[in-house]
Amino acid sequence: MNSIFLLLNLLPILFLYQFGGDLHVSLSLTKEFTLSLSQTPLGTFFAYLSLISFLLVTIAQKSKKTSFSYYALQFLLSIAMLAIVLAGDFITFFIGWEIMTWSSYFLISKSSDIDTKSLQKYILFSLASAFSLIAGMVIAYSFANSFDFNVIQNSFHTMPFNIKVALIVLFSLSFFTKAGVIGLHYWVVDTYSKAPDLFSSILSAVMSKMGIYGLFLVYGHLVGYAELKDMFGVILNGTDFGYVLGWIGVITSIIATFKAITQDEVKRLLAYSSIAQLGYIIAVIGMGTSFGVAGAMYHTLIHTIIKLLLFINVAAIVAQTGKNKFSELGGLIYRTPVSFVMLLIGIIALAGMPPLGGFASKFMLYNAAIDSKFALILVGMLFSGAASFLYCYKLVYGIYLGHPTSKDLETQKEVPISYLIPQVILALLLVATGAFPGAFIKVINPILIEFSLNTIPYTSMGVMQSAVGNFNGLFIISAFVVIFVFILLLIWRIKSKAKNNLNRFDISYCGEVPSKNTQLHYGYGFGTDLYRIKFVNAILKRSSSPFYEALATQTKKTAGLLSRMYYGNIHNTMIIILLFFSALYFIGVN
Repeated sequence: MNSIFLLLNLLPILFLYQFGGDLHVSLSLTKEFTLSLSQTPLGTFFAYLSLISFLLVTIAQKSKKTSFSYYALQFLLSIAMLAIVLAGDFITFFIGWEIMTWSSYFLISKSSDIDTKSLQKYILFSLASAFSLIAGMVIAYSFANSFDFNVIQNSFHTMPFNIKVALIVLFSLSFFTKAGVIGLHYWVVDTYSKAPDLFSSILSAVMSKMGIYGLFLVYGHLVGYAELKDMFGVILNGTDFGYVLGWIGVITSIIATFKAITQDEVKRLLAYSSIAQLGYIIAVIGMGTSFGVAGAMYHTLIHTIIKLLLFINVAAIVAQTGKNKFSELGGLIYRTPVSFVMLLIGIIALAGMPPLGGFASKFMLYNAAIDSKFALILVGMLFSGAASFLYCYKLVYGIYLGHPTSKDLETQKEVPISYLIPQVILALLLVATGAFPGAFIKVINPILIEFSLNTIPYTSMGVMQSAVGNFNGLFIISAFVVIFVFILLLIWRIKSKAKNNLNRFDISYCGEVPSKNTQLHYGYGFGTDLYRIKFVNAILKRSSSPFYEALATQTKKTAGLLSRMYYGNIHNTMIIILLFFSALYFIGVN
């Protein structure tokens, strides 16, 4: 069954490749409604990104017993995302959006760890995102008389000012919710952590990017960056729209970073990490400069690769050990060395360190802030990036280094090959993007032209150019390889003279024997000292949960009041009907 769906996942990729960027299909339902698919440089990039991600996850699923319905729903989800990024009109876009929502809902519900509250969070926020999207669609149609993207783009500048603002706000709220911007992220952490382990990689790496794609579509294509600058320059008294969006992204990144550090459950840490990394993309996506868009695109690619790699790695460890908390893991470097190397590559890229692709994307992000002269935004991104080293360290130390927390971990074996194959491919991609950072510029430049922006200078695959400087990725990675080999030989020589402690639970030579409940693992209390810092303490102790719980309580009370008015009393029902038609009458008279 796995092989069949592997082939099915290959078909859309071959389908896109066959058309070579010239796909244009339309189906007229009525004179007003037409379903259309059209390849653009932006849509094609996101299409390949999502389809290849599904293919790699399907490979990893080969070691896990998976039902036909699960595979079918996952394939339907991939086709829905393809429809979203290739849609030429809002009807096609919305159909894909709804299929994506419901197919993912049913996939999440198949997890044995999921609870009703988490499912309710997911579907309610998805519905809120959909309602915001459809409200924007209806307003756009009322002025453009069409759902076609190109028609809406051409008519946008003739719309009243307040309608323009309403459209941007509605579409932004919809896509912010899907991307998990702080304040709208209430559903993200529970969903990512409790979904089926391998499906969490799809949620983080791919589905969140549908929100990013939507923002690119609205800001870059339907509205246009020049129009955004003019509009919000008036509203914000000269302040750039990108500056406001930059602070939304930076605040998202900082809060999520500190939340990630204190997590004991591995997938919850990765969920907060995803929110933080998407915050970087949000921070530069509205700048309206070539480096801003290029930085957002580059980090979109790198974040997708990293999160696929890390979530597949964690899914394999959970499947192998049955444990999903740092306080239950540790010491697996000797038992699963290949998995350790894969995760190490992932966190080096996640931290934005050379010589891997994460350094290239962070280089573009920081250059975008410098190019736009957003100094405080740059400081915020650097602060968040520095703090992220803590959760990156916790991730590798908590699972693979440190002290094992149980005897069971001492008998573990390397994870199955089907988990390792996609990880190796993704790790090689991170190495390749680090060695040849300029190669992706050829993909970005057509998108910049699509948005009427200047292209990024390109000299060679190994060199990345920016407004403030260049770096040669091939030279940097070569230097790192030489240094790494030297250090490896040195460690190997030292190790050969060292004594091996065969019993790693013999941690003391003074007769002290730890009990079964003794927390030996360093990751157990990791991050608790951060509460002593007032700024961080304020972040960690505050949550959006009380707001949404209060909103839910008030909604239930209102619903109960309305139900008592409507049901069981014919007198109240007749009064409501009379008031409703009276209101319609007076509106019509006016």
